Amino acid sequence: MKNYISIILALVLFVSLVAACGDSGKINNSSETNGSAITNDIAEAGKMRPQLTVPKIDYGGYQFRILSINSTVTGNSTSPGGYYYSEYTYIPEMAGEPINDAIYERNLKISEEYNVEIIDKEVPDVFSEARKIIASGEDVYDVITPFIDMSFNLAQQKYIYNLNNIPYLDLKNEWWDQVLIEKLSLNNKLFTITGDISMEDEEMNWLLIINKVLMEQHNLTNLYDIVRDGKWTYDYVHGLGASVTHDINGDGVTDWEDVYAFGNGYYGGQFFYFASGENVAVLDKDGYPQLTIGRERSISVMDKVTAFFNDFNFILWADFTTSSGVAGGVYFRTMFKENRLLIFMTNIYAIKELRGMVDDFAIVPGPKYEEKQDNYYMIVSTHACRGICIPVTNTELERTGILLEAIAYYSKIVQEAHLDVTVTGKFIRDEESRDMLELIFNSRNYDIGKAFGWGEYIGQIAEAVRYNKGFAPLVEANKTRAETEIEKSYKIFTEIDT
Repeated sequence: MKNYISIILALVLFVSLVAACGDSGKINNSSETNGSAITNDIAEAGKMRPQLTVPKIDYGGYQFRILSINSTVTGNSTSPGGYYYSEYTYIPEMAGEPINDAIYERNLKISEEYNVEIIDKEVPDVFSEARKIIASGEDVYDVITPFIDMSFNLAQQKYIYNLNNIPYLDLKNEWWDQVLIEKLSLNNKLFTITGDISMEDEEMNWLLIINKVLMEQHNLTNLYDIVRDGKWTYDYVHGLGASVTHDINGDGVTDWEDVYAFGNGYYGGQFFYFASGENVAVLDKDGYPQLTIGRERSISVMDKVTAFFNDFNFILWADFTTSSGVAGGVYFRTMFKENRLLIFMTNIYAIKELRGMVDDFAIVPGPKYEEKQDNYYMIVSTHACRGICIPVTNTELERTGILLEAIAYYSKIVQEAHLDVTVTGKFIRDEESRDMLELIFNSRNYDIGKAFGWGEYIGQIAEAVRYNKGFAPLVEANKTRAETEIEKSYKIFTEIDT
């Protein structure tokens, strides 16, 4: 399991990065100059995990080729408004930025131990590029990184390898995401993975942020205590609305110019559905998917979510804005910064936009359906979270397995630069929010039914909320289709031997 909030290691990393930058403020690319700092960082990071056991082989300067999405934080900005970090490329112009410098250190360690160069090609659409290259039979990339949902599309086209068959790739190791492995191994085969090698299984966790100014103005109980006591539920969140939502401009209506308890859109219903611990489907002990959506509790959950989202004395929908001149989801951030929105649903990926906010905010998980629920559950957005895949055009699987295992192992310093220095150091406002982040990360969940899209049930959740419909008929109408699609996917995965 990742050591998410290791502040001491963060300080160690920060000090070493400063030392590595030298007087000029830029990292010297010479291994002779930075060797001692790198050795110290790697050694410190390695104290918290088992020994790396893959062989060290001189690959003669081989270029290890990765296909990834255009990054917009520390790398190539081609998609304004995006917040993907460059995960494999060191950017000299960004020297001094902790994540960028940690990537440099990790890559240099890989270069020193295996005599390889990590080459990362960034494109706007990894899925389309990968599918085109693989269909042509060209050996262009060792690794591709499509969104997890799209990985299963490639798997069903037999375009990527079953990772369980890759030599030296030991998915039982703690630097691989064990929750993903458990939840997404259809027929006990796995075609995509994440973990310490990527920052996105943290970035793509949904959460709620709470405006502390409004909390104080309305004398709200410390919400951190409510979360810790297990009382952070749908009903509790809903109950905040009566005391917070109000007209402030005197026009007799509550709208975008006023104060609201909650800002979201009908699409947010799926986050609350998954926060209840319900799923679209789960795998049985044999790796066969079982539909769970439509069971009695899931219907009760969705009926409550639908009612919750259609109480417009409580919630303001992003889909209804016309006066603000910008998309509702974007304008919610403006309302939040202006202390006119108590609760805003977002994720770590997007929380960076609040770095310049003057007033404080708190971070909390999504609410439980009811107090007796055993845990909080945070769904990972697999439609936007990249996974590691190996294309079938790759003919050097032993080398790929060794290098992936080593890159993941040494990515601990990148994770610490991301979570301890950048997320908790720059974006989080208090120690209790750090505790909430740890709770959120430890409560993450993946849903195989969501990832495959069987029965289009995610769309049905949105439809129920948007049109204030009963959920049971929607589930039943798509059940036969979903079961047929499950059977088809399972059959394809049975046929795949690679």
